[in-house]
Parts: sequence; C-alpha cells; structure tokens
Amino acid sequence: MAQNFMNTRSWFLIAIFFIGIAASIVPVAADDVSYIQVNSNPSGAWACLDHWNCQYTPITFATDPDSYHSISVYKDGYQMSTKTVYANGTGVTISVTITLASNPPLTGSLNLDSSPTDADIWLDGGYYGTTPQVIGGLSEGTHSLTLRYAGYYDYTEQFTITAGHTTIRSPAMSPYTQSSGYGDLRIQSNPAGAAVYVNNNYKGTTISSTALYVTQLTPGSYLVRVTLAGYQTYTQTAVVTAGNVYNIQANMVPVTPGPTPDTNGLITVRSSPSGANIYLDNEYRGLTPLTLVDIPQGSHTIILKLNGYQDWQSSVNVSARSSTDVSGTLSFIPQPTPTTLPPQATRSPIGLVSIISAIGICCAAFILHRKSE
Repeated sequence: MAQNFMNTRSWFLIAIFFIGIAASIVPVAADDVSYIQVNSNPSGAWACLDHWNCQYTPITFATDPDSYHSISVYKDGYQMSTKTVYANGTGVTISVTITLASNPPLTGSLNLDSSPTDADIWLDGGYYGTTPQVIGGLSEGTHSLTLRYAGYYDYTEQFTITAGHTTIRSPAMSPYTQSSGYGDLRIQSNPAGAAVYVNNNYKGTTISSTALYVTQLTPGSYLVRVTLAGYQTYTQTAVVTAGNVYNIQANMVPVTPGPTPDTNGLITVRSSPSGANIYLDNEYRGLTPLTLVDIPQGSHTIILKLNGYQDWQSSVNVSARSSTDVSGTLSFIPQPTPTTLPPQATRSPIGLVSIISAIGICCAAFILHRKSE
C-alpha cells in the first residue's frame, strides 16, 4: 500500500513537472501587434521608440506590425545612438542590441542655418528641430545632415566635426521644379511633443510651435497618425497633389477629460548648443530639443548636462493646460578624459539545452527511486 502511494505520488510530481515545462514552451497567442526588444551595452540606458515612448533598457515595446520605427538610446557619458527598425509581422519580436560609445575627451559643434530658415534638421538619423541652431556634443568624425522644408528638395550632405571646434554650415535649399511632381505635408500639433506617422512609418516629432515637414511625396493619399501620451490618437487622410503643401493641425483630445488635463502642462526644453541631457527633478528625460508632456503644475527643476560644458540649472513654474518654454545656454569648459566603464554583464536566458538537462536529471532521479524500492 505504501509502495503504491509512493508510485502514485512520484508520477503526480513528474506530471506536474512536465506540465510546467509545456506551459513555458507553448507560446501565448499573438495579438495584432509586433514587439521590439531593446537591449543596450551598458544596460540601464534611456531608450525611446520614435522619440516619445521612453523606458530604461532592457525594454520591449509593442507597436504596429509591418512598419518602420526609430530607436534612440541615451546614457549620460555616452554618445547617443539611433537606429531604424522594421517591425516584421504580427506577434513577431525583433531583438535590437545597441552598444553605446563613450564620449571622447572633446567634442565639436555644428552652427547650422539654412535658406529658407525654419527647415527641419535631421542629424545622424535624429530629429533636432529647425534652423537656425547650434548643435553641440558631436563626436569627432563624419556626420550626415538632412534638411527638409515644404516646397523644396531635401538637402543632404556629409560633414566633418573636429574636436574643440565649431563647424559652420548655411546651405541654400533648391525649390521644386515644375516637373518635379512632388507634394508635401506640413504637420503641427496642439499640444506639441507628439509623434507623427505617415502610412504607419515614423516621420518625426512636433516641437513647440514649429512645423514638421514630410517632403518629396508622390501624389496620392496618405494616412497621417499623430500620437501623444495621455491623448487620443489623431488620424487624418491627406491627399497630396504635385506642387502643393497639405497642412494638418492636430488638436489633441485628452483620453479622459477631467483632473489630468486640468492640472498638467508641458515643458519645451531647448539648449545652446543642442543635444544636452535633460534632467527634470533629477530624473533623466532625454536630449534637447524636447517637449516633456504630462508635467504636474507647480515648480520644477531643470538641469541640462553636456559633455565639455558646465551644467545649467533653472527652476520653471508649470501652469495647467499650457506649454512653458525653457532655453539654456551652456558654457564650454575643458573636458577631462572620461573613465570608460566596463560593459555590464547580461543574464543569459534559459535555453533548450537547460530544459533537456532538467528533464534528464528528473528521469534519472525517478529511475534511482524505483530501483531503491
């Protein structure tokens, strides 16, 4: 009787063990979303999906399938890294690992203007607002620049930054010819700080009162989607015609009208030079220029940090349902050679070999148990 009880109990424990393994292996039914898993080296960096949805690494973002997205990774003391990722298929997880390079002893700056002014600036794949602007904290070497303005061909060039120097650029953009066949989108949002998607592909973020341009579009219909945390998604179908600019003013509606929109405001943070790390009440929030949303009304502390410059600090009073602009000018100082931190070790996931080994150990223990009876 005791032996039968031991056999029954043994088989019950083994059954529970195999059920647990099966439950861990069987995938969860996929939703109509894709996933982008972002890791960084070193870990604990501030990762942003399309420059507005930000979390510390490691982090997995849920997004629309079959669409392009921008992944930006920041960490104080390291150079920002931006990568374009394609979310491939429903329920599929795309894994991205970004290794950050530590800041060099000295960086350079770009003093940028354009003709016409107020052109959108894309530097090394990251959106930096509009011209004119001084962009600092750039590593020595070659960088890529793209300027966009409605009614003009995109301007692109490669330029070189020298440590400790300011590179000056003031290109003249070329207007469309009559035979170009292009049309454009001009997009603004209220409040600012919203991410803009055209046909599900990220195209930039609205900053303060300036417009975001999507240029060199062939005539046709385009689905424009504007998203902002705490607000309903704004969608509009834009019909682009050759030689014309289609204007979109997205007035965002709060998700839940009531206390949140009544007591929160926004802060648009800029710096000279741009590319400074923003700390709001000692919490890292990204790089300038940037619009911070859902900020409780009242007094807050803004600190701007940039390698090679003195920290800049100010207090700002946020009013409900309004946007407050903050602009800081950083003073250059000699930059000491930074100490490079060793990469943090990452934990390896449990693989199939480990599961098979566990099953083997369990079976061996069961056989020994039977022999001892």
